[in-house]
Amino acid sequence: MSQWASSYSYRECLDEFSRRFNQLKETDRVITSDLHANLHTINGYLFAICSAPAAVSPTDWLGELLPLVQLPDDEKAAAAVNLLISYQMHLKKRMVSQKYSLPESTDSLDGLKPASDLNSFSQGFSAGYDRISSIWSVKIPNELQKELTSQVFALSFFASTDNAKQFLKVKKSKLRPEQLADQVLANFPKAADLHVRLGMAVEVDTSSLH
Repeated sequence: MSQWASSYSYRECLDEFSRRFNQLKETDRVITSDLHANLHTINGYLFAICSAPAAVSPTDWLGELLPLVQLPDDEKAAAAVNLLISYQMHLKKRMVSQKYSLPESTDSLDGLKPASDLNSFSQGFSAGYDRISSIWSVKIPNELQKELTSQVFALSFFASTDNAKQFLKVKKSKLRPEQLADQVLANFPKAADLHVRLGMAVEVDTSSLH
């Protein structure tokens, strides 16, 4: 995969994504995906992939993101594959430096609207986490499972309004859904940072056992 590492700079990735999304809006192509075709979805999905406590092969996640960015005239999807792998590599490097591509939102109710920045990120994260959850299951110590569950809940919270209702019902909480949404939004950046740190710590801890 190394030949793709320098194909696009980080800025070039962002520009190319923007160009593709604009072009796709102008075509009649039907996207065969439940994910929203925007950068926040890709950021959320790759956030889950990059923070996993083990390296994840592009073959395990490319198929789900390709439909969001592939243009009709792409030859054998090579350009879209190149773009996504380059971007994933940049996000992984930035993540190590605690630079995260998180949605900027101050309105939790707006964040629950379909295709909003927060909704797209959480939807992408949820799909990406589902793809690699088995890695966490194998590697996470029992005593850290509660932390992981809390982080995943926060990062995937805005994917659906059902998340708040179900949580409050289980907890028998008197909070209103919008109050819970406000709390989750306030802790969103912290949850993201803790999730990354947990993935790195578990990866180092389990690799030292071999």
